[in-house]
Amino acid sequence: MILQTDIFLTIVYILIASILLWLMLWLSARLIISKSYAVDKKFILLIAAIILVILVPLVGSGAGFILGLLGDLFSSLRNLITPGQGRNYVVQLVPIVVFFVFMVILKFIAGMDWRDATWISFISLLLLYCLYSLVPELDFMGSLV
Repeated sequence: MILQTDIFLTIVYILIASILLWLMLWLSARLIISKSYAVDKKFILLIAAIILVILVPLVGSGAGFILGLLGDLFSSLRNLITPGQGRNYVVQLVPIVVFFVFMVILKFIAGMDWRDATWISFISLLLLYCLYSLVPELDFMGSLV
């Protein structure tokens, strides 16, 4: 889809999603860690938001593809034992992989503790998924899977 849309619209979508995610990162850092931390790390949180908006669809697509292949292998093995009974449930681990990537990026780029990075990742990822559900155009890489 990124090759079919105008590059200007793609950049606008990335900027809108990044600004909204940055606001959520800043507010959650302000509430969970401290007010002074949020003020000191404003620019770092903006960079992390831009990286996350670009990486979340890419990591989700890549993890979905790899986990889909792995799940198909497992379901094929199950079909050898009992034909027609194999199901691919491994693909449902994609949000967990994305959450882990989200948490690691916040931990190492923004310099948070693991405990704080976990809660801020959860809150921010919840917002990002809601944002992608409300405005599907922001998920500019989602159709590559």
